[in-house]
Amino acid sequence: MRRTLAAALFLCAALHPGISNADTTVYRSEYAITVLGLPVGTSSFETEIGSDHFKMTGTMTARGLLALFQPTSGSVTVTGNIVADRIAAREFTLNYTSGDEKQRTEIGFANGGVASTVNEPKVKKRKDWIEVTAAQLKGASDPISALLIRANAPGDVCNRTVRIFDGAMRLDVKLAFLRIVPWSIGGRTGDAVMCRATFEPVSGYHKSRKEIAWLREKGRMDVAFATIEGTGVYAPLRATASTQIGPVRVYATRFEILAK
Repeated sequence: MRRTLAAALFLCAALHPGISNADTTVYRSEYAITVLGLPVGTSSFETEIGSDHFKMTGTMTARGLLALFQPTSGSVTVTGNIVADRIAAREFTLNYTSGDEKQRTEIGFANGGVASTVNEPKVKKRKDWIEVTAAQLKGASDPISALLIRANAPGDVCNRTVRIFDGAMRLDVKLAFLRIVPWSIGGRTGDAVMCRATFEPVSGYHKSRKEIAWLREKGRMDVAFATIEGTGVYAPLRATASTQIGPVRVYATRFEILAK
């Protein structure tokens, strides 16, 4: 359950479509998280976008019965640059608490890849741990900014492989085109590109873990990307992911501009 909710937090942050041509624009969004159709959490995010930089901050809190049996909360911050052909993270920080368990992850990026990683507490490694190599960290991004995609046309959004590093695991996410779908959030409407994401664990995990085999063989996520006017950037609007305990769904319940 801890990893399922952490994944939901990453999805919520990535689902925030806050990019504008204005010098500085600040967006506020709120999301609902469900597992097996049952509400398990909510999140809120604030994103500041400039002409060449971005900053995202967000929180996630358990709701419903889960909050009674496993109090869970998290916060995430990502800063980075907006360059000609991609979104480039600079710093990623995640703080996560579930019951008595606490985790802090900090990732620094430079020269197109991961430059530093701090995990508190440290990642536990057994003999069958597959180490992450320096070569595998080149071109990798955090799980949030990795899902902001620059593309010239809808047909260019999905057919790519996204290299993700979450502080422990290196994961390739392969996007394939499914269809064009309509969307509507807070009175705004349009068409979005639906991609099917499949997962290929690369390193940073225990070889004997059954969850890894399941992720590789059965893990799926459908993500709807929409273009942000005038930017050439496509951002996720909603997502549904399959997990070992059932489908996780994240969808926006509020979206508004706070300042421009």
